Amino acid sequence: MVISRERYLDDSSRYLVTLSLASRTLETHGWLSSLPAEVQQQVGDVLTRALDSVQHLLHEAPAGPGDVGETAHFGCGT
Repeated sequence: MVISRERYLDDSSRYLVTLSLASRTLETHGWLSSLPAEVQQQVGDVLTRALDSVQHLLHEAPAGPGDVGETAHFGCGT
């Protein structure tokens, strides 16, 4: 079970980030999957608010989108 929200960090389509809540065990998967749709939506709303905060912090950082070169690879989950 994964509940995710995505957001572009600027007006282009180059800086897309995803924030996710993912189950890592069968028990957690079953529990999250059994939650009512309204609770799953509320979790998504929390992730959206967290993305608001992350976006704000990143835009305030010394190097913002466009200030750093592209990389050939990146570590997912690290």
